[in-house]
Amino acid sequence: MLARVSNIEAFRQWKNWRPLFEGQEEPTVEDLVRFITTDEPTEAMKVGTAFHKAMELAQEGSHETFEANGYTFLLPDAELALPAIREMRAYSAYGGLTVTGQVDAVEGRIVFDHKTTSKFDPERYLDGCQYRFYLDMFGADEFRWNVFVIKEVEPQVYSVAAPHVLTAYRYPGMHSDCRALADEFLEFALEHLARRAA
Repeated sequence: MLARVSNIEAFRQWKNWRPLFEGQEEPTVEDLVRFITTDEPTEAMKVGTAFHKAMELAQEGSHETFEANGYTFLLPDAELALPAIREMRAYSAYGGLTVTGQVDAVEGRIVFDHKTTSKFDPERYLDGCQYRFYLDMFGADEFRWNVFVIKEVEPQVYSVAAPHVLTAYRYPGMHSDCRALADEFLEFALEHLARRAA
């Protein structure tokens, strides 16, 4: 069975769900299955995809704007330095589950990921499983997020703040943590996703 890292992260969040607000309803198994099996991106996802596309195609140097997929991004006054290796995909087996993920850039033993958000919340990234799987799958030692806080200033035009740089590192037992979560996801998938596909 094949699973994307993003789906395993969605499963991890669902499994460890805690309400942000009093009275917030707990997501159901059906909610998670729908998220994993339905390819209906939200507007925020579309904006993030457009920003990633613009970053992928960008050349090093000074830029005032990026444009991709019908969106325009107004950039901070900063020099852009991007690794030469971009948009690289990996596959790794964790027991009966093959996990795949695509990083935004790789340089030596450092993996880079670009995120867009309306609010910077470092714990959201550090608590997740994404960096653990990517470090393990790419044989890297350091995972570096460039988190861009964006704000819509007019329809499909976003101002982009200078990135918050957040770093996480390989640690002893990381592969075992990935394997344990992959095993849990596989058990869930065999029960709930395979039944839906049948």
